[in-house]
Amino acid sequence: MINYDQSYSVSIILPILNEINSLKKTIKILNKINVQKEYLIIYSERLTNNSVKKEIINLKKRNKNISYKSQLRPFVGGAIDLGIKLAKKNYIVIMASDLETNPNELKNMIKVSKKNPKCIISADRWISQKGFYNYGIIKFLANFFFQKLIKIFFKYKILDFTFAYRLYPKNALKGYKIKELRHGFALEILLSPMKRGFEVITLPAKWKKRVEGSSSITIDSYFSYLRVLFRNI
Repeated sequence: MINYDQSYSVSIILPILNEINSLKKTIKILNKINVQKEYLIIYSERLTNNSVKKEIINLKKRNKNISYKSQLRPFVGGAIDLGIKLAKKNYIVIMASDLETNPNELKNMIKVSKKNPKCIISADRWISQKGFYNYGIIKFLANFFFQKLIKIFFKYKILDFTFAYRLYPKNALKGYKIKELRHGFALEILLSPMKRGFEVITLPAKWKKRVEGSSSITIDSYFSYLRVLFRNI
């Protein structure tokens, strides 16, 4: 176990539909990081089934640092938006509960964050060898060309603007209300603090297709990235 400064603390936002086994595994891995933390599990009252809701309640009973809330606004961006508002610690972690974001990588993200406390730490699949596993060729090409499109308008030294696995100083997101509630939120909450002067450090990360549940991404989810892009140029 790694001992971090006791003043450093993280609020880990975990949106969930029904991927309860992956959520349990994620929390089990994250519990090994010896840092002050809280877990904010955000579920959908409409889409999360009752058995999963009961499992979340049982997780709370066994872990005093777990809180759970049903999201007020729709889609994954709505879940993240609520998590940001509920966060009490001095850093905010945004990741998935379905293991498409590797919870083991957070240990290094925190280590880098402690050395660069004013920076956003962003996982980046494009600087990693074999950063995409079972991603699908069409999605892969769409991602590749969209990253290139973003670079036309923004000259930031970042290759992966759309991977929503990040660690933020709380003041980078404090008071911010997400506008794009579909998957484009990931681009929005990177561009917004960067335009206000926050620097970003990228670390290699690997994406692996979930084994539980199904993707909620749709055609409109892809258009949501474009909406955010053209809203910010």
